[in-house]
Amino acid sequence: MHLYAIASRTKQQRAELKVSEAGPELALLSEGKETPYYSGFLNDMLVYSSGKPWRSDLAGLQNVQVSSRDDGGTNNDTNHMSNRMIQISGTLGALSFSMALLFDEQDAFKLHVAWTNTTDQTLHDVAAGIQFSLPKREKEIITIPGVIYNNNPSSDPQRLVPRLGTGEHKGVIVEEHRLPIPCVNIEWKEAGESRYLSLLSIPAYVEGLDGTVHYGSLGAIQEENGSVLAAMSGVLMFNGDKDICYMGKSKSEPYSGGYLDFMPGFTLAKEYTLDWGTISTPGRGFREIVRKGLDIFQLEGSKPLSLEEIIKLKTNAMDDRWRTNEEGAAGYVKFSDSNSFGNVSKRPLHYMYGWTGQCLKLAWCDARQGFAQGEEVRISRCKQAVDFYLRASRTDLPGIRRSSYRIEDGQWDDFSLNKQPVIASRASGETIADLAEIVLLFQDQGRDIPASWVEAIRESADFYVSGVLTSGIFPAAWLMDGTPADEMITAAGVPCLIALVKAYRVLGDELYLAAAEAAMQRYYELHAETFERPFARSTLDAKCEDKEAGMYFFLAAYELFILTSKQQYGEWAELSADWLLTFVYMWKPAYDKGSKFEEVDFNAIGWPTVSVQNHHLDVFFPTYELWKFGRLTGKRQYERIGQLSFDAMGQGICREQGDWSFTVIGEQGEGFFQTRWHHRGHSNKWNPSWVIATVLHNALRFQEEIE
Repeated sequence: MHLYAIASRTKQQRAELKVSEAGPELALLSEGKETPYYSGFLNDMLVYSSGKPWRSDLAGLQNVQVSSRDDGGTNNDTNHMSNRMIQISGTLGALSFSMALLFDEQDAFKLHVAWTNTTDQTLHDVAAGIQFSLPKREKEIITIPGVIYNNNPSSDPQRLVPRLGTGEHKGVIVEEHRLPIPCVNIEWKEAGESRYLSLLSIPAYVEGLDGTVHYGSLGAIQEENGSVLAAMSGVLMFNGDKDICYMGKSKSEPYSGGYLDFMPGFTLAKEYTLDWGTISTPGRGFREIVRKGLDIFQLEGSKPLSLEEIIKLKTNAMDDRWRTNEEGAAGYVKFSDSNSFGNVSKRPLHYMYGWTGQCLKLAWCDARQGFAQGEEVRISRCKQAVDFYLRASRTDLPGIRRSSYRIEDGQWDDFSLNKQPVIASRASGETIADLAEIVLLFQDQGRDIPASWVEAIRESADFYVSGVLTSGIFPAAWLMDGTPADEMITAAGVPCLIALVKAYRVLGDELYLAAAEAAMQRYYELHAETFERPFARSTLDAKCEDKEAGMYFFLAAYELFILTSKQQYGEWAELSADWLLTFVYMWKPAYDKGSKFEEVDFNAIGWPTVSVQNHHLDVFFPTYELWKFGRLTGKRQYERIGQLSFDAMGQGICREQGDWSFTVIGEQGEGFFQTRWHHRGHSNKWNPSWVIATVLHNALRFQEEIE
């Protein structure tokens, strides 16, 4: 037997390759640990298939040669220890195969892999890959960023979303360009500790003669007796079915574009990174994805616009949304009819409060601009919008307010659940939190505060205090009589917690702060303590694990940390920030020639995806709070990514008529399609008002810091 080994400079990680009559066997070890994090024969790792559908059969590596390189030399002695590189070559089916194992300058363990057609024939419909099979262990959690979080346990079982199957060869393998961080991570419990293994792919593409871009694919398969981390040459598997692509909300379709034709002499080269170790607290393997991603990817984002330009453009778009009528209705419409294509929603013009409308957040933005620039008309518009909402949205139950107002016929609409009208806790909490921020802004400017504003905050805060479930959290929705619509445990109601914190800041009532802290503890225990039930169901039309649920938990922890200075809230903010960052792109995909994104050199770095259902980019992200939290705590990675994300979102804003298909300057589409979810390489014209409110709200607070 020959033993080859390489170690990281810190000696904390070590890779060994044993070569015996049974073939080469790779083991990944750590200092002081008796059992390996992974061990497997190369014959069980390498996949080669020709023809459709692709097969998971293991072709077996033939004509194997192994060598090690140390200080430029070659040595094949038994038990030789090398600190540089192990090289492996052989044949894999009809292909020549080579792989180099090494620790790079950043101490990352790399696999440089190449498949070459050395024959004189073209090999059609080829699928090749590398996989790591692990036995079934306790407390397994698999994370595929933006796609799989502990198999998405809170997703609606009636909807088509990514899920790992069970049984032979059942799993999810998606395109690299679908992954914000191209990685699949598994954690488990072994020998009394939590361990993890991450497989990261360094994206590289093959460009076809027609200008199309072909990336590799990455995912996980759950077998009867174990789990498999798989990196393939581009073929897909969706919920256990091969050659299926997830291409829209709860929609999939056949896809055969993952195959390659290997012309004579063609080489497919790929680079992978493996990372392994222990986790101090179970359930937090996703943090290792973020840590390693920040280490190995160069976060070079785009900044097409200055802060001042973004504010000017978004303010213009906000001004276009202002509407009043003779009956006294006042606010900012969710959709505009000013663009050449008209009202893209085809619904009557309406105000929406919270969620995708954010009517009162726009009112805050207007007032903030008015105070900064001495424009009383903007301050007056804010007051009109608030007064109308508080006067007209009331119901018979204090604290329960209507959700959406149609301007043309003066009618109110509500959210619905199970065909019943409901008050969505997310939208209600967002709106009352924005109202509290408006009160605090007016107080800061020395302006009189209408008593009705403060009373409305008190009414809603009192309702939130009394409206918790037996689990100690807020329901996703209340019926119009104030009873919970259901008892399901979700993170959808976290904005009510934030509203209580802000109500405390306005009113000083300790009851509200105590209720907020009690709810925060329960949300932590139910979601973030183990992440067996990840943050979910804040994106109201998706009913799944989503960025926005985690975002509001982060904002709640951030607000409580700022208010109380309690260290646990800082720790929870950092923990949830890392979960959020699994949704943020750390690399820049390339796009097919002729696509809009290719023409403008669109850079996805810094943009977040939405949820495990909605695989597109949007601007709903706490860029300012991440930045501020990083500054306050000295956690520079959050400061950096907060700024990076904000700058990146300057892309896609209409700067002149016709830009991005808009005619109103400052407009921006809701969805940017970086992957095959709708129209890859393009964006949409769907422009709900939160796309204005979120960016402008962040921009104005960044501006305050600079001033």
